[in-house]
Amino acid sequence: MATTMTSLNTKLSAEEKDAFVRNTAALGLTPSAAIKVFVHMFNECGGFPFEVRRQVSDDATTYLSADDYGRFANALDSAVPAATRELLDREFSWED
Repeated sequence: MATTMTSLNTKLSAEEKDAFVRNTAALGLTPSAAIKVFVHMFNECGGFPFEVRRQVSDDATTYLSADDYGRFANALDSAVPAATRELLDREFSWED
């Protein structure tokens, strides 16, 4: 049985398209073949076949005050309440 083919269209800037055509040619591919490879891998991986992240600037970073850091560090050193420990023990093994 023959596979029915369909089109996928997108808009790019002229510069992006030119760079894409040059880079695919350098790899011995057509732009169409490169897009088919990407779509295949996207579907195979259930998403992007590479890490996709936005760049976070240092201005967006939140720092704890000295007091808040102290409370945070103390909380890490505190004993885990028995009820919480019991719930966690169901999922994790602990090495004391």
